[in-house]
Amino acid sequence: MRDQARPGNGSPTGGGTDGLMGLRVLYAEDHHGMRRAVVRLLQISGASVASADDGLEATERGLAETFDLVMLDLRMPRMDGFKAARALRAGGCRALLVAVSADATAARANALAAGFDVVLAKPFGIDDLIQALRLVRKGQPAQTDVVGGAARLDSSDR
Repeated sequence: MRDQARPGNGSPTGGGTDGLMGLRVLYAEDHHGMRRAVVRLLQISGASVASADDGLEATERGLAETFDLVMLDLRMPRMDGFKAARALRAGGCRALLVAVSADATAARANALAAGFDVVLAKPFGIDDLIQALRLVRKGQPAQTDVVGGAARLDSSDR
């Protein structure tokens, strides 16, 4: 898949109102049906989306290309989301990292340690993702905010 759009006002650190318009997103998920559905959802919401089959592919792509947002399933073959996040951070990736998990509560502490900014519980909707990105933008320290399926990971927890 070739990405066309460039980051704009929808940047997660910018002032965009919709939260996704113009963002370059990398989504890594080993379940083909889930990956296809989420990619389509992100595209409909205005993001330019690239996808990866596993954490190793996501790491290679995330370090070779520039993304505003990298979403990683936590349980994938070859390299899981935790290892991929650590590798991305160690390689200098400054994109917002979103962990995606069916059991987000149990994975929260490990996701924080790996360098994720947000944990998003499956199943999630686009509103959950946008709300999580808004929480990251606000940078509200000291408390864990839960929105729908999203938990904001605060710097005080790191």
